[in-house]
Amino acid sequence: MYYSLNLIFIYFTLFITALLVGVVGNTIGIGGGILLVPFFIFYMHLSPLESSGLSLFTIMISTAGGSYVFYKDGALDKHLFIMVLIPALMGIIAGSILSNYIPTNQFKWIFSIIVIGIGIFSLIATKKQAAIKTNYSDKQAEDTLNNSKIKSKSYFSGHIRKKHKETNGTTYDYEIKSPLAINVFSLIAGLVSGFIGIGIGGITGTFLTAVEQIPPRIAFSTIISIMAIISLIGGLIHFYYIKNPFNLAVYIIPLGIGALIGSKAGAYISKNSAAKTLRIYQGTFIIILGILMFAVSVI
Repeated sequence: MYYSLNLIFIYFTLFITALLVGVVGNTIGIGGGILLVPFFIFYMHLSPLESSGLSLFTIMISTAGGSYVFYKDGALDKHLFIMVLIPALMGIIAGSILSNYIPTNQFKWIFSIIVIGIGIFSLIATKKQAAIKTNYSDKQAEDTLNNSKIKSKSYFSGHIRKKHKETNGTTYDYEIKSPLAINVFSLIAGLVSGFIGIGIGGITGTFLTAVEQIPPRIAFSTIISIMAIISLIGGLIHFYYIKNPFNLAVYIIPLGIGALIGSKAGAYISKNSAAKTLRIYQGTFIIILGILMFAVSVI
């Protein structure tokens, strides 16, 4: 009887946690791993490898739900999708393998430092970003394209002009300034994602919106869809190195249900929130969480 009640409590806790992670992750584009990994390590006392693997699986389910919403809305940039996906996939494979060799105590403070660094990068990049208007009506976007003196250039030289239209008629006119820089940041983000079990939004999302000045709606939608793919690959690699992966597989059910419900709510909030507000929330939230985890890990 006691075992059954304890199991129900654990399942309920996992469901609520995943629900919150789904909402937060899909709202500010961080995937939710920044919340999940500390929960698994400090509350459930799992190893770094187990925590990262379970986190990546939950992120996969969470972002899959959000991806469907974004795809239906026509918010995904297919060219940007490929540009980020390939290097991020390479990075998450390498990071997932590397995480197998890190002890728990070292993992805690490494995780904290990386998280704080991502948060600081997010806030600094947001502060330095010029105030530009990237959301246009159909006519405004057409006029901008016709009158612009900036021509589309090659992949290596950058400045690739883009015009993207959602199913609701909202049109975005923007350019991809440096494809190679996007590749590099995506590779780093994938490596970090596989290593500590978080999403790539904190690094790649910030770079795309604050540095490349791609509309946050397009950037976050595309990145969240990419996380659904690479998190599955990273999670499978983590579970390959775990001795008894089926013992953790039972947790995926409550985590998956909660993450799926939360992801749809988060996608809706993201759609109806101001871009700058999302980036400020992202950076502040990440820094606070990183500081708290670092404080706990050194005590």
